[in-house]
Amino acid sequence: MARFRFYVPAILLLLAGCSHAPEYSIFGSFFPAWIFCSVGGLALMAGARALIARTAGAEYIAAPMVAYLSMAIFLTCMLWLLFYS
Repeated sequence: MARFRFYVPAILLLLAGCSHAPEYSIFGSFFPAWIFCSVGGLALMAGARALIARTAGAEYIAAPMVAYLSMAIFLTCMLWLLFYS
């Protein structure tokens, strides 16, 4: 029982970083903000893909599925950092 007293401050410090997640109420349903960031990231990636295909730069992409997936993830994370940090 005495050993447990030493773990309490460590547990409290770890839980201090927990906060309420950003969410939005739309028609009574709560949607987490990461959903909107992922939709925005996918939309930006689709626009970038159309621009790359129009300028004939698609020929130089070795693995298009990996490149577009990583571009979507990058844009999603940038939107999250831009709006929620």
